[in-house]
Amino acid sequence: MDLSFFTSAGGDAWSLAECARWAKENGFDAVRLSAGGAVDPDRILADGPGEVNDTLKSHGVYLAALSAHNNLLDDDKEQADAAEDRLRKAILAASALGAPVVVTHAGSPVGWHFYGQFSSPPGNPGDRSMELVERFRARYEPIVKLAEDHGVTIALDGAVRMGNIACNPEMWERVLDAVPSDHLGLSCDPSHWLWMMILPAEDAIRMFTGKWVYADVKDAEVSRHMLFRQGIIGNWWWQYRVPGRGQLNWGTVIGALVESGYDYVLCVENEDRGMPGLAGFALGGRHLRQFLPPAGAEYQRPGGPWNIS
Repeated sequence: MDLSFFTSAGGDAWSLAECARWAKENGFDAVRLSAGGAVDPDRILADGPGEVNDTLKSHGVYLAALSAHNNLLDDDKEQADAAEDRLRKAILAASALGAPVVVTHAGSPVGWHFYGQFSSPPGNPGDRSMELVERFRARYEPIVKLAEDHGVTIALDGAVRMGNIACNPEMWERVLDAVPSDHLGLSCDPSHWLWMMILPAEDAIRMFTGKWVYADVKDAEVSRHMLFRQGIIGNWWWQYRVPGRGQLNWGTVIGALVESGYDYVLCVENEDRGMPGLAGFALGGRHLRQFLPPAGAEYQRPGGPWNIS
């Protein structure tokens, strides 16, 4: 596995050359970039990928993925159509750039309340999960076909609070069953599972062997004292951390990914208020590197996955 991190370059962010130089100097092999700025899909499709790829190559790093979070499940059809158009362009741009993965999310028109009222049975009046899985199927079947045709795989982000139905094992199963394809899979980010109590993270990974096509890696910390005082409806009882500053065991998490057949990048995300910016990226990368084999050495893989059923 290689190490990557998620950032934006160009536009109002740092330049692509500055980004690539910092990545190499701090032990990263690749970058994942937002679909804008230096890798704006309209620009890539009009002018070609040469300038971007040449800049990255000159600094010894590569583009691991494009990030294009677009809500195709919006109740407003005009907004959903515009989101679909942006995602299509991101897929075409990723293909032109030689980036094999586009990270997006399944979307949701109702934030994270698609199950309806808390503690009510499935099918309660507010439960839109079945409707939205069907909407996902209708929207994503042609999108996934486009990705297949252009050698790109779509990785669904598991974050819940952005408004995203594919945020837990039940919904991962339902959306992947709705659009079965080797070019549609999941992005592994166990930081969300920690505060959502989807634990142990390692078993969640093993349950979806073969479905992990990208790995966003950040950690989280839960304060049991603050949770006791506020309950789950409170705030500030959990927060995101970079790897090495949270409560996940990254040696075990990486081992589970290896057992599940995952062999692409570990991509550091930084939403850590206590270690913001480049310092947090660098710390996260250093922490993860200790669990990986030396450069050029193969990760010794087990004979088969430790199946969880």
